[in-house]
Amino acid sequence: MCGTGRWMDAERLLAEMVRKGCSPSVVTFNILINFLCRKGLLGRAIDVLEKMPNHGCTPNSSSYNPLIHGFCKEKKMERAIEYLEKMVTRGCYPDIVTYNTLLTALCKDGNVDAAVELLNQLNGKGCSPVLITYNTVIDGLSKAGKTYQAVELVDEMQAKGLKPDAITYSSLIGGLSREGKVDEAIKFFHDLQGRGVKLNAITYNSVMLGLCKVRQTDRAIDFLAYMVSNGCKPTEASYTILIEGIAYEGLAEEALELLNELCLRGVVKKSSAEQVAVRM
Repeated sequence: MCGTGRWMDAERLLAEMVRKGCSPSVVTFNILINFLCRKGLLGRAIDVLEKMPNHGCTPNSSSYNPLIHGFCKEKKMERAIEYLEKMVTRGCYPDIVTYNTLLTALCKDGNVDAAVELLNQLNGKGCSPVLITYNTVIDGLSKAGKTYQAVELVDEMQAKGLKPDAITYSSLIGGLSREGKVDEAIKFFHDLQGRGVKLNAITYNSVMLGLCKVRQTDRAIDFLAYMVSNGCKPTEASYTILIEGIAYEGLAEEALELLNELCLRGVVKKSSAEQVAVRM
């Protein structure tokens, strides 16, 4: 019933089960809580959660995690933290899913210092960070202009036996490029290639964007050619980055001609071309 969107029927069925002496299990309650949270019905989900002990069911991390995720999604971090604390007070210890949810929300809000602090507390809480945990905070730091701290976290995760992946490195390269440290980003890029790390279009695009921002569009164009020679297919963003870079260097007319040509060839969508033209 939850899968088909009939949450009111599901709630009525739950009440009917209780009336007939058929006690719902923790799993039954968790399915309903998860569904209500996905629909944004957090108040109803809380009601279900609070009723669980009355039916001999103790809420577990899978009961609280959807609520915490729901509050984070609605940018209600105080409520998310409130239910994190309730979990602990009631003897239910958060798992890595709980913490990953909170870390993602903190980083999206730009509150990376709090995210780093929470990450540092995990081991003391008996919950070891996994790759996605580190990647979330590394990406948040890189976007906040704190790439030096992000690099320190990469060293930390490797010391703990976790191997960085393409997402980890893309975040770092993107951060360096945004900070104007393009030569460092390119050096890092080539170092990774030397180690056999396969980098994706997002990473190439980050370098090209960095080059265009420091008015080195010629090098960005060369980097596009290098991207193709390495067997990485350019995306629409690859081309729009270069077009805006050309315009940024004072060649708006030439950039517009190139944009129209790529649009006619179907390389750049008309809607994207219109957005780029407005920014130019």
